Amino acid sequence: MINLHAHTTFSDGLFPPERIVETAAKDGLTHIAVTDHFETSKVASLSTGDFEKYLSTIRGLRKKYEGTIEVLAGVEIDANPDRCDLDSLPFDLLNELDLVLFEYVNDKTNGGNGIEGLDRVLSNITVPRGLAHSDIKTSFADMKPAEVADSLSSRDLFVELNTALLYRRDGLTFYERAEDVIRDFGGRVKLSIGTDIHRRLAEVSNVQSAYYFVRRLDLIDDLLF
Repeated sequence: MINLHAHTTFSDGLFPPERIVETAAKDGLTHIAVTDHFETSKVASLSTGDFEKYLSTIRGLRKKYEGTIEVLAGVEIDANPDRCDLDSLPFDLLNELDLVLFEYVNDKTNGGNGIEGLDRVLSNITVPRGLAHSDIKTSFADMKPAEVADSLSSRDLFVELNTALLYRRDGLTFYERAEDVIRDFGGRVKLSIGTDIHRRLAEVSNVQSAYYFVRRLDLIDDLLF
């Protein structure tokens, strides 16, 4: 049981990393990733100057909770170039992480870069990269399901199924709205599950609905972990 999207006091989250990890372990998760906002003006975010402290803190928790839960280090990067200087990202530091999330890719409403516009950035990141809380049905509306799968697969991008209430439209989660697209991902595009926790500890383990969705589509073997 994985949750690979959590924010802490290193950015705009309410709880310190250990409180998140402790809760995830208590709730029976097998993997938890701390993925604070990085170098964006959108919200309070982790800076390059605090990166080593951030990574050291998470690695310390990985060692402390070894055998109980796998603790992963990541960040969330804003694909809006007006809020994040994508060309100046410290790729050497990012490649020390376990994963990198990108939000608002192909999302014109939020000013996100098109997926092709991120190719240079993606080419410099060697760890797993994925789309966070993407409204695939809207952001890739001009592409057929197979074309979306081709685009993501060619860039080795995974897609996050996010259960947070914020990421719903017409009463459905973004991933439920994109079921026909995600069906075409099988064997080609990896999936992740995240809750985007900020202020409610109950959100740490709110992953069951996403697991039900993955099992129903017979995509459980396509999960990142």
